[in-house]
Amino acid sequence: MKKILITLTAVIVLAAGCQQNPPSQNNVTIENSAPAGFDVNKLAQLVKTSTDPQTLEKGINDPNNHINNLDLDKDGNIDYLKVEENGPNRLKVVDDVSDADSVTVARIKIDPDSINHTADMNVTGNPQYAGDNNYYHSSFSFTDFLLLSYLMRPHPYYMPMYHYGYYPSYYTRVRTVSNFRPTTSPAMSSRMSRSSLSNPGRSQRSFSSRGSGPVRSGGFGHSSSGRSGFGRSRGFGRRR
Repeated sequence: MKKILITLTAVIVLAAGCQQNPPSQNNVTIENSAPAGFDVNKLAQLVKTSTDPQTLEKGINDPNNHINNLDLDKDGNIDYLKVEENGPNRLKVVDDVSDADSVTVARIKIDPDSINHTADMNVTGNPQYAGDNNYYHSSFSFTDFLLLSYLMRPHPYYMPMYHYGYYPSYYTRVRTVSNFRPTTSPAMSSRMSRSSLSNPGRSQRSFSSRGSGPVRSGGFGHSSSGRSGFGRSRGFGRRR
């Protein structure tokens, strides 16, 4: 009888303790680590149909193509993006964030195979701006790849004359789109950086250097040098 009373008392005390201190619940919020601001898949399709880097640059900045929704200088408008030819069959998409800083948004690598008359195209986007689907790979025949005609003939590397504050006449300021979302395709895959991107700092949003600065994560780096050689003549373009 004594054992039964002790057992019942223990059960009552335990039940009372559970009512007074209910188990706590942990609410976990999962956020997208990279904003949707640049569409790598649509860029790749535009590369395929562009005849030269200048045409590609114009297409990237055409709001009707819905490729770019970046506003890195925080003025409320979509930034102007440049295309630079930085090596044989190599292009990069650059955003001048200010007079002193620029970031590489995406890199384009094209490897032609003259024996099989095909070309491999790899487009690697900065995961900070392109999101999870930041890599594109596909192969095309020479006849389907208009840009190859430009790349494979002798020519000086294309370096646009425009820079922060000075843009071509076709560029107009367009407000950023709040529901912009990159598209996906079978050719795309995720290549996220192992470093945390949930709280990006200035260094995380900065990429390849035009000078001799060190290259950082995934081949991207940072430029904070001046723009000697570009000049500041208003004849180069428009200040927005």
